[in-house]
Amino acid sequence: MSADRTDRVSADRTGTGPSSPAVDPRIDELRVSVDALDRRIVALLAERTAVVRELTEFKRDEETVRSPGRVEQVVAKVRGLADEHGMPPGIAEATYRTLIDELTRMQMELLDGRRAAAAAAAAAAAGAAAAGEGP
Repeated sequence: MSADRTDRVSADRTGTGPSSPAVDPRIDELRVSVDALDRRIVALLAERTAVVRELTEFKRDEETVRSPGRVEQVVAKVRGLADEHGMPPGIAEATYRTLIDELTRMQMELLDGRRAAAAAAAAAAAGAAAAGEGP
């Protein structure tokens, strides 16, 4: 393929070539709006993640982390909120189930880390006591 032909094919695919249909400028405006919303959504998700991370400090076992009843309560709540805002509830549910799965995984890692640190501390204390270094 000639360089000139390659340039035209590439330009056509991006919608900027001479043979591409006119693109409504509103598309770019809406994309800017979507990008701004994404920044806000990610900031809120980061804030939610920080709260869940702190909440995890009070959880002592896997059952408390997984809390299936609470998961269903949250899902029902966001489905209702989505409906109130004119959003398909299925989108909210799918989004939140994924979010909850990922945050549960994070909480389990934090819980496992705390357990490992506690076990290491207990083993060190037991070793110190056995060596006569205890109080």
